[in-house]
Amino acid sequence: MNEAQHVSPAVDLALAFVKTVQAGGDIQGLVTDDVEEEELPNRIFAAGARRDLPAMRAGVERGKTIFAEQRYRVLRAFGDATQAVLELEWTGVLAMQLGSLAQGATMRAACAFFFDTRDGKIARVRHYDAFDPF
Repeated sequence: MNEAQHVSPAVDLALAFVKTVQAGGDIQGLVTDDVEEEELPNRIFAAGARRDLPAMRAGVERGKTIFAEQRYRVLRAFGDATQAVLELEWTGVLAMQLGSLAQGATMRAACAFFFDTRDGKIARVRHYDAFDPF
């Protein structure tokens, strides 16, 4: 993940979240206990997905087994004291075969993440992931 200039407290928090996910770290210290994630429909989750904190943490762990490497490149970051928007370019190198994709193949997606914060932590994240064809 490339470094971005300080924009707002919410943007700083959103960037820390993305950096933690990229590293496969524990997001719990960055989010509220009642955090909600909404992933809009995409090529992987055709119906979209809604996750609470345990499901979000499990997703980070699952990502470490599916991907040998994940990277987020920040294209734009906007925000104020309690809201942030990140436009990201995501790449993931597969650690295993996934459908028709061989181990070592690189997946790509253009992403838009919208964060709401409360008391210095992320309370809600909603994202759109437009995956390249695979």
